[in-house]
Amino acid sequence: MASKPIIGFAGLGAMGGGMATNLVKEGFTVYGFDVYQPLVDKFVEAGGKPAKTPKEAASQADFFVSMVANGAQNSSLLFEGDDAVVRGLGKGKTFILCSTTPTTFPQEIRTRLDKESNRSDVKFLDCPVSGGTIRAANGTLSIFSSGPDADLDAAKDVLECMSGNLYRMGDITNGTKTKTIHQLLAATNIISASEAMGLAATVGLNTKAVMDQVNGSDAASFMFENRAPHMINDDWSALSALGIILKDTTIVTDAAREAQFPSPLANTAHFTYLQGVHAGLLKEDDAKLVQLYIPKSQGDLVAQMSKADVKMTASHKVSKDTIVDLLAGIHLAASVEGMAFCKALGQDRKIMYEIISKAAGWNAMFTKCMPAMLEKDEWTLAECAEAPEVAKKLSEAVERCRAIQYPCPMASAALQQFAFAALASKTVENTSRDSR
Repeated sequence: MASKPIIGFAGLGAMGGGMATNLVKEGFTVYGFDVYQPLVDKFVEAGGKPAKTPKEAASQADFFVSMVANGAQNSSLLFEGDDAVVRGLGKGKTFILCSTTPTTFPQEIRTRLDKESNRSDVKFLDCPVSGGTIRAANGTLSIFSSGPDADLDAAKDVLECMSGNLYRMGDITNGTKTKTIHQLLAATNIISASEAMGLAATVGLNTKAVMDQVNGSDAASFMFENRAPHMINDDWSALSALGIILKDTTIVTDAAREAQFPSPLANTAHFTYLQGVHAGLLKEDDAKLVQLYIPKSQGDLVAQMSKADVKMTASHKVSKDTIVDLLAGIHLAASVEGMAFCKALGQDRKIMYEIISKAAGWNAMFTKCMPAMLEKDEWTLAECAEAPEVAKKLSEAVERCRAIQYPCPMASAALQQFAFAALASKTVENTSRDSR
């Protein structure tokens, strides 16, 4: 058997460390670099090899994988200084960008390699990933790969080792565009989990019972199932910091503005994340955003209410069904927004449906309602058969929030979109009042 290629790897944080360690477990020789030395030490303990600089890791590598935080860090990693990757990567070797970056960034990298660094020999693949820390460590991420087919074929063993679902999206930038669309769903789902669980705790419902009901209903989502236990267990270990999803929503909303695409759900999520930054939560686990919705002196209220009376069916007219209705309404509006965004960015909607259905951006309303909309490829709530009933229930949920002065920015933004859809789907009859 041919020996496995040697991997250089940069960015050994929560996800990158899991990815690199999984590659080691699968028999690859991996040289790991990170600016934070304890992460390198941890990687070495798991069987990896240390690299003191990006250049050193690259000089050993057939494939160099980057999971550093953002576009700026990738630019520095690749190009800046005598220790840059481009100084060490051998002729004809491959750089695989797995970080989430702006949609224009991959083409910028290709241009800089060709013209600025005179390294047109370097093969470049745009392969952002999704799935979180557990899937990263298990090698079951979703990877949205893009680049020349021959180069993707050559990297197949490396990409397949890191992925459970490996997609080919076409030329570079298409992988990043796919991730950007996916992150619209992921971002709206994450903050909605906090909005819903904060409401349940505020009115005194048993939060464990609420979580169980949501997970078995049309309100379910990957992000709720993943984040709600953090709140119930009062466990704020920073598995996915607020700063990460804030960066992603910045990319989403910037791309939407560039495309002149309205993204009210994504914008509301983004500004709520900024409220979290203002509250000092930037480096905290993003599930801790639930503390925006509850009294500052009761940061563990969701955990406290996991021991509340399970026989309580409703409080302040808010029941477990209210929580389900609130989430289902948000998820449907965000799902339609995400698929419309997909169309605006020129990506294949049927492939995008398949991707989201299996990735961290999944929610139950997406897989329930989007298939019927694929045929017409018209992405407005006015074209969704389920929208009127979902809107009615969401309106009732929002009214109950307003009655107790509970903030529900995501639900309110979603309700506005249902109202616009209602106007688009009917003729309003104006009647004049008798002025006498």
